[in-house]
Amino acid sequence: MRRSGRSAIPASRRVRIGRWLAAALGSCAATALAQAPDTSSWVCQYCPFPDGYRAEYTAGADYVSDDSAYLGDATGYDDSGVYPKLSGDGSYLSQRYQARWRVEDLGLDSRALSLAGGRQGLYDFRLSYRELPRREFDTTRTIFSRSGDASLALPAGWQRASLTSGFTGLDAALAGRNIGSDRKTLEMGAAYLPLQALKLSASYTRIEKSGVDIAAGSYFTQSSLLPRPLDYSTDNVMLSARIAMDRGYLAAAWQGSFFQNTLLGTSWESPFLTAAGAETGRTAQAPDNRFQQLSLSGGYRLDGWDTYMSFSAAAGRATQDDVLLPYTTNGTLTTAALPRARLDGEVNKRNLALAVSASPLEKLGVNVRFRQDRSDNDTPVDTWTRVITDTFNSGDAEQNVPYSFRRNRLGVDASYRLSRELRLAGGYDRTELDRDRQEVAEQTEDSGWGALYWRPNERIDVRAKGGTRKREIDRYDETVAEALDQNPLLRKYNLAYRYRRFAELSVAAAASGKPASISITSMYADDDYTKSPLGLTSGKDLRVSGDLSYAFSDKRHAHVQIGYENIDSTQVGSEQFAVADWRASNADDFLTAGAGIRLLELSENIDLTADYIRSFGTTEIDVVTAGGASSFPDLESTLDSFRLGVSWQRSERLTLNLSARYERFAVEDWALQGVAPDTVPVVLTLGAEPYDYNRFIIGLGFSYRPGVPAAQTGDQ
Repeated sequence: MRRSGRSAIPASRRVRIGRWLAAALGSCAATALAQAPDTSSWVCQYCPFPDGYRAEYTAGADYVSDDSAYLGDATGYDDSGVYPKLSGDGSYLSQRYQARWRVEDLGLDSRALSLAGGRQGLYDFRLSYRELPRREFDTTRTIFSRSGDASLALPAGWQRASLTSGFTGLDAALAGRNIGSDRKTLEMGAAYLPLQALKLSASYTRIEKSGVDIAAGSYFTQSSLLPRPLDYSTDNVMLSARIAMDRGYLAAAWQGSFFQNTLLGTSWESPFLTAAGAETGRTAQAPDNRFQQLSLSGGYRLDGWDTYMSFSAAAGRATQDDVLLPYTTNGTLTTAALPRARLDGEVNKRNLALAVSASPLEKLGVNVRFRQDRSDNDTPVDTWTRVITDTFNSGDAEQNVPYSFRRNRLGVDASYRLSRELRLAGGYDRTELDRDRQEVAEQTEDSGWGALYWRPNERIDVRAKGGTRKREIDRYDETVAEALDQNPLLRKYNLAYRYRRFAELSVAAAASGKPASISITSMYADDDYTKSPLGLTSGKDLRVSGDLSYAFSDKRHAHVQIGYENIDSTQVGSEQFAVADWRASNADDFLTAGAGIRLLELSENIDLTADYIRSFGTTEIDVVTAGGASSFPDLESTLDSFRLGVSWQRSERLTLNLSARYERFAVEDWALQGVAPDTVPVVLTLGAEPYDYNRFIIGLGFSYRPGVPAAQTGDQ
């Protein structure tokens, strides 16, 4: 399997690295074992650790039996083979200085390193680096090859056709192309205290992402799924100053975020027969943009009623002036010039937040919150014309629509302790939202809730919460939908009237005189969109989970867990661009169950842990039309995961580790199953197959804890 990112280590090289690392560390471990009968006092003569040094490092290698994109997602275990690993953390403490460091999974594409430290009361610093691999598909194939930075070219001699069945050279031209990306994050920061009450801070973060995702390249009635290249980065900078006072604080900060995309757009050659001049298409990628913000915040404590007041205010500006792509790549079409070469986009954002908390009575606590957010889109408005899929002029002149909004939020909640065991709480929240250039100009949402907290003793804890939330709109402006050629009866779910009922319950209990405990949590939400002629009409969400643990002794533990979630929704639509004439319902069910044991000092300093998890999910989609009822094939996914770990503590410093992991993940998805690149007559796909993996991961290594016992350092 070929990796989609740029941080790949060839399998042969990983094997060599693994052998070298195992030999080197094995030699060190053998020296430790052979040096003295009592290895708890062994200290390597070549590693003089200073007083106050603490650390634990784990070294070894993992063997992966099979390739797996899904199970390698975020872990780096996407290829079969040997993966050398090194992890650990440590610290150094003295009366004046301190430092902490951590390394995770060196040898994998999910590696991470961090370092932090400083001098108490004077300065501190931090530095970290992390990689995150995202692996989506390793079964995808394409005829496109990358030409230049972001151009996708057809194979030499490709014969275009109107349908995929006419692609005579398809099978010979298909080549494997993995879909995935790699994200790298570098973060650094520092703080300095020139005065006891003044703290200056600075931080910098850079995030880079590169790889390949899936994009659609459309030509009116035909389309190709493209392996679109990605390569962009974001730089975030923050500077702040904070002044501490006897009763509060005052802080000011500047924040900047700068996004850069090395690829302005993606162009591709169409494999289908097209209109003259439309053989090549192009679509834009995310443009370069910037955001800067100044903020001021503070807090102050008053004597009366144990009152604390806080505020924050910020003003920021987002700008975007990347070069605009032309209307079309079709040189045979005559188009008007772009109104301007760049968007010159500008959005001004402001927010203000105030909060007060007080205890007017000994058993009563009250909190009041207010927040206002404003977003003013000052992007210039111009008249534009459109070219439809690089084939013909639309003939329509349209203006860009810069959306703006203002949102006010007010919240009040109170808590009253009736007794030592029982506490009641309740609250009310109101949100007012004003928009422009959208179907709903004014929208309000009112929410009320009540809660009960009961703890009759140290073994029982019961928490219950419930309430309602109603979203009202002034009116739905159907003329906006008509101007966009939409059915005027359609209601967008985020703009429509909605009434929600919700409830939560959690119970935690421990058996009296027995080493057993149980916890149960549940959540229910019911949404009604009763004023929507077309669109989403209802939605329900139910979640229940439980956990049971039992300690046979202080070194023998077992637990069982189970979780269930059900999500139901219903929507209605119209085939005739009129009133509702069809209805669709979705039912999603997820069930997860697991169990585990932990056995310490099973035999001669041997510890054993084992966990098993099974998860099953299914989605049912039913449709009722004038012609009758029908159903899509069910979507299903099944995951079985078993982990086993055995460790032998050879001494206080040295532990040998053996791990084994088995995972099986299978998906039934009618949208992918049996859909080859040419199965759909007018869509050239990438032939992605549903996930179906079955693999083992075996790990062998050891942990070593160098350093001097705390009693010998003299530091606390």
